[in-house]
Amino acid sequence: MLQAGSQRWQQEAKSKTSMNTFKADDSKNVTLERNDTASVDSPLHRQVEEISFQSLSIETKAEFLKISTDENIEKYLNECIAWIEAGNSASNTITLEVYGTLVVWTPARMALVTSPRNFRNAECAVLEFTKTAFELTAIEHLLSAAWEHYEDDLPCGFSFHNSDASTAAALSNRYVQAMSLSGKISRLSPRIHLPPEHPPTLAGQLGERLRERSRLVDREEFVDEQIDTIIRLYETTGQRVSEYTIAHREYILIWVIVLLLGAEILLLLTDLLSSTGN
Repeated sequence: MLQAGSQRWQQEAKSKTSMNTFKADDSKNVTLERNDTASVDSPLHRQVEEISFQSLSIETKAEFLKISTDENIEKYLNECIAWIEAGNSASNTITLEVYGTLVVWTPARMALVTSPRNFRNAECAVLEFTKTAFELTAIEHLLSAAWEHYEDDLPCGFSFHNSDASTAAALSNRYVQAMSLSGKISRLSPRIHLPPEHPPTLAGQLGERLRERSRLVDREEFVDEQIDTIIRLYETTGQRVSEYTIAHREYILIWVIVLLLGAEILLLLTDLLSSTGN
């Protein structure tokens, strides 16, 4: 009986040992499968794309460096800055780090580093901001051209004595251009004054901070004030041109009436002379 009990105890010990060994191997296999899955989910994708925007009939191009990775974004900061500086960008560089996303932006070159799961939203936010910034820059350039004629046209806001039709047409075209710029900045304004999102999102935070760092709100207000000043001048100029045109037509009409009266007087005198002769 003692021998039978010892044999039974040895068999139970072996079975317990084999069960423990299986569990250890099973946990090892599970760990390997998790590591393999993690390595598949975090690839490094790098791409440089040339993008173009149509801003007020002006095509603007920029280069976009896209890096999709789950690695720490700090290691890519110097690389992105060096790549942007290599493009001879003269503008001030905007650098942002938001929610594990790195954005380095200039009008000529921009770089984005973020994880694959956030890449689509971050890319859309950067492109939307870039489009808005390019449109505002195009309006600023057109506004600078409008200021070149401002000083020369100031006297016409007080009085207009030029009978040249081309001058009136030029003033009319400048008024139309100023009103067109006012309409463009009015349509662009809602995209600049976007309310903050609640709860905050990555795309919303990127857009908000890019607009803040590039001072889009201040620039839009400055442009709006300058356009109002130019429009006031050409509205006054239009009134002076209209007054001059009306006065000129009245002057011509008065002379026509005088000539008709003179012709009528001559006809009456002729009739009187002919009747007197008879």
